[in-house]
Amino acid sequence: MPTIGLTGDVGAGKSTLCSVWREMGANVIDADTVARSMWDVPEVRVEAEKRWGAGFFDEPDHRTLWAKIAAKIFNDAGEYKFASALIHKRTGEELKKLARESKGWTIVEIPLLYEGGHDEWLDYVVYAAAPFDKRVARNAKRNWDAGEVARREAKLTPSYEKMAKADFVLVNDGTEEEWKQKARELGEKLKKL
Repeated sequence: MPTIGLTGDVGAGKSTLCSVWREMGANVIDADTVARSMWDVPEVRVEAEKRWGAGFFDEPDHRTLWAKIAAKIFNDAGEYKFASALIHKRTGEELKKLARESKGWTIVEIPLLYEGGHDEWLDYVVYAAAPFDKRVARNAKRNWDAGEVARREAKLTPSYEKMAKADFVLVNDGTEEEWKQKARELGEKLKKL
């Protein structure tokens, strides 16, 4: 059965696609969850604290810690490069392992799919796209405004380049139900690959 990578614009509706495909029987692996777990690896913490200072990871909960890491790496190109080198390879190895162990059709949601070089081991790639204003509205629940969405996307490969490389492109420009219907239709195709 195929291993399908899912990537796309920030706030384009990737989580909804995963939810629909999970209901259709897909095994869904979330790269963000795997990447966040890398910050709990002792050697990763040791390397990060050498750079960011002892006690950097002394936070009351993961949510606070992840916000602290995001603030550190998304505001400085050097820190972003350091963090990427520290966790991307480890994350990729864990994703491959989880995909190999998975049964049936597998979706691996990887926001940094092309940036991390993950497209080489996947059978197919789906790209989720959406208009910028729609994505800003969706990210409001994260307290991200248009500036924050643009800042995060500035670190990424341009959308048009990633869409050109993808095997399937879905555009989320309608209602939530229309998006779910697009997900179901593509899901039926993906199951047959």
